[in-house]
Amino acid sequence: MAYTTSDEQLQIEEIKQWWKENGKVIILAVILAIAGVFGWRYWQSYQLSKVHQSSANFSQILAATEANPTADNPQLTQFIKENPDNVYATFLLLDKAKSLVDAKQWEKAAATLTEALGNTKDAALSSLISLRLANVQTQLKQFDAALATLNKVSEQAWQGRKSMLMGEIYYAMGKKEEAKKAFETALTTANPLEAQWLQVQLNNL
Repeated sequence: MAYTTSDEQLQIEEIKQWWKENGKVIILAVILAIAGVFGWRYWQSYQLSKVHQSSANFSQILAATEANPTADNPQLTQFIKENPDNVYATFLLLDKAKSLVDAKQWEKAAATLTEALGNTKDAALSSLISLRLANVQTQLKQFDAALATLNKVSEQAWQGRKSMLMGEIYYAMGKKEEAKKAFETALTTANPLEAQWLQVQLNNL
């Protein structure tokens, strides 16, 4: 069958009708797609800018903390308040706690580590902080609290250190049988230096 001008006209009319019904939807979809691309790029740029700013603030606050490690730092307090879930805030608290431990300010160190523990959702970091906090609580002779804190140490990499500290705590509490079990558990994963220390503790029981 020959293709006629009327056929062509009919097709044009069908296209016009289809465009009338669907054109706005197509244009909107294209606009949204373009906006999505630019929006995603803006979001990436914004996030990157936040990371750079956090890094700069971290370096500045860290330098101030190291210059006067045991003093209260308003910048640190403000940074943590504004960035509670930021890993930089957790690292700053850990650094401050270390300075307080070095200065034997155990109460302040415990409070700082407790704050750091509440700020992180990372299991590995949480285990490390819990181990350090339990050490400080042991220094404060808060033995029950230290044992409770050690229960939060879930990462396998820290189980040996956890058992060693539990042994020390039980020994300080006069619970020699529990101390022995904890030291023997620690001995199964200990390095040579730790094994030597643990054997001395077991011999003293």
